[in-house]
Amino acid sequence: MSGSYTMPYRIKRCIIGMLVLLGTHAAAQDSLRVADRGDALAVIVRPSADSITLRWAPLTVGHWMTANKYGYTVERFTLVRNGKVLRPVERKALTTAPLKPLPEAGWEKFISNKYGLVAAQALYGETFELNIEQSDITQIVNKAKENDQRFSIALFCADMSPAVAKAEGLYLSDKHIEKNVKYLYRITVVTPTDTLRGSAFVDAAQKYILPGLTDLTGETAGNVVTLRWNQQEHASLYTTYIIERSEDGKTYTDITDVAGVALSKKGTESKYQYAVDTLASLDKPYSYRIKGRTPFGESGPISNIVQVKGHKVVTSSVFITSALSTDNKSIDLAWEFPEADNDALAGFEVTRSPKSSGPYKTIHKGLLPPASRIFKDTSPEQSNYYKLKAKTLDGTEILSMPFLALLVDSIPPVQPVGLKGKVDDAGNVSISWKPNPDNDIYGYRIYRAYYQTEEFSLKTGEPLKDTVFTDKVELKSLNEKIHYRVMAIDRNQNHSILSEILSLALPDKVPPMPPVWLPVKSTKDGVVLRWTPSGSVDVVRYELYRKGDQGQWIRLTSVASGTDTLYTYTDRNLQSSTVQYYTVVAVDEAGLESPPDAVVSGFRLTGPKPPVTVSTPTIDRANKKIALRWTYDEQRVTAYRVYKKTNDEPLMLYRTVKENSFTDSGMIPGKKYSYQVMAVFDNGALSDMGKLIVLEF
Repeated sequence: MSGSYTMPYRIKRCIIGMLVLLGTHAAAQDSLRVADRGDALAVIVRPSADSITLRWAPLTVGHWMTANKYGYTVERFTLVRNGKVLRPVERKALTTAPLKPLPEAGWEKFISNKYGLVAAQALYGETFELNIEQSDITQIVNKAKENDQRFSIALFCADMSPAVAKAEGLYLSDKHIEKNVKYLYRITVVTPTDTLRGSAFVDAAQKYILPGLTDLTGETAGNVVTLRWNQQEHASLYTTYIIERSEDGKTYTDITDVAGVALSKKGTESKYQYAVDTLASLDKPYSYRIKGRTPFGESGPISNIVQVKGHKVVTSSVFITSALSTDNKSIDLAWEFPEADNDALAGFEVTRSPKSSGPYKTIHKGLLPPASRIFKDTSPEQSNYYKLKAKTLDGTEILSMPFLALLVDSIPPVQPVGLKGKVDDAGNVSISWKPNPDNDIYGYRIYRAYYQTEEFSLKTGEPLKDTVFTDKVELKSLNEKIHYRVMAIDRNQNHSILSEILSLALPDKVPPMPPVWLPVKSTKDGVVLRWTPSGSVDVVRYELYRKGDQGQWIRLTSVASGTDTLYTYTDRNLQSSTVQYYTVVAVDEAGLESPPDAVVSGFRLTGPKPPVTVSTPTIDRANKKIALRWTYDEQRVTAYRVYKKTNDEPLMLYRTVKENSFTDSGMIPGKKYSYQVMAVFDNGALSDMGKLIVLEF
């Protein structure tokens, strides 16, 4: 196999489906029962009559890449037998060598397995770009980093095929089990510097029964059917779902991988799963059912069956083109709607309201015929807002925009005058004006703007009956004034022109802008802090703070603000090389403080720590032990790291001890053992590595 796999076009179409299905892969990972939330590997188990099957997966792309390199080791711990807790527990290694993904050549046998081909591409392909027709979901996936793509697709393929999971080193079946026993399985990845772990507990006698789905529903829009079911209820069991369709209600076909079928979650917090299919015909019903599929390759029971039928989709809009009165007693309405869509209509409905916001009421009995395009309102009000509803055969309502028709009075009220008001220190605004002299005044509308040059926005819903208005404004802004205008409305919905602008001054409550840190310098003399001035012109000083040992902020100094473009302060009063944390605050003339600047850190530099010198080791061949001892005069040492290697194996961290000695046991005659020791200080510093001690046992 070459470094970049060549896949037929049909396989690329399968990849498209897989990418769409990756929304469900997160739910599959949520179903992994992790024994310890601090673990790096998630593990699930499946008990059966003669075996226990394990599936696992790394939780991050970094752990996945590490595990692919070093492999997985599987151990079984027998905790309880016949109701009795075992002490000590029985421990058994189930792998003779770490499980790793098959080498590149080993994937040749998956040439007919679409998930195997994609997994191989994820593991060994030189590039992972997918040359496919662009769509919303593919644009999202193509923006992801390549390693994240490989990680997600590889785990998804493992969930879809047990054979692929086994080939990726993510699957093991333990066939040597006992009935009345409870086990703990542990998966580990041992690296030269760390160990990744994951574990799961299982009762071998536990019954494993897959539930069926009972809440499948289906809705159609034209020739598109949308299926919905509750995936959250069984998220701990099912990785994905198989969708089946029937045209006669008897014979069902799996359509999960057919182009045009897509699985997706609507919102990351949604408990529902959705599938979309396109109906070939609008003249006959179709039946659908689904069943869940687990990461072990098992299918759950069949769900309830839903039957749907397509219908013609009406995408046209309805517009009222005129509403005229020739006698000042009735109003003639006319509207437009494509005649070609009449066969999809149940009819029209004319509604009316005295206000544009409603409520709107139907003004005739029954539906107007689909061919109707005119209607006479014989009992209108003086002010009439009309909306037209086009109702389709499938129950959809197409609503027009409101259309205003007035009778008789069209003279607006006079402009409101006498506006006055004030703003208090809490941002409470009160304004008033003189009552309008017109006899048919219905109310007033209030408009507000932060700048006189911008468009004023409406602040009232229903018109105010009174001539007083209260408001609340945010004082912590860059605005110095707030502006208001008033409009009068009569009973016939005639609007006056807006009043003259009332401008009110705002109390100053705006804190200054914070200064900006420049890079911190850690030196032998201390921590050098530098910052540029605040952007606010009324800043008088800068308060510099350092975080104390108890987490409290301690003020170091106060620096007067001037014309400098750079401020510098060196924290020299540091007794150790422990990392210190700093922030700075700008203070203006009113005593208002800016938000604290981002926390920065630095420390006093110290010289390198000397290596640990190990004394001549003591070899106890009778008891198969090697004793190491050392002396180290440096202060503030919290622990020692002991590194070990056997024969020509790589040197690895073996133990961390508090004492100045360590005894290793279980030595094997004829083998060569090597050790090195490193000191760890309380501030996280490390000494140089000590001399390598080599022993022939």
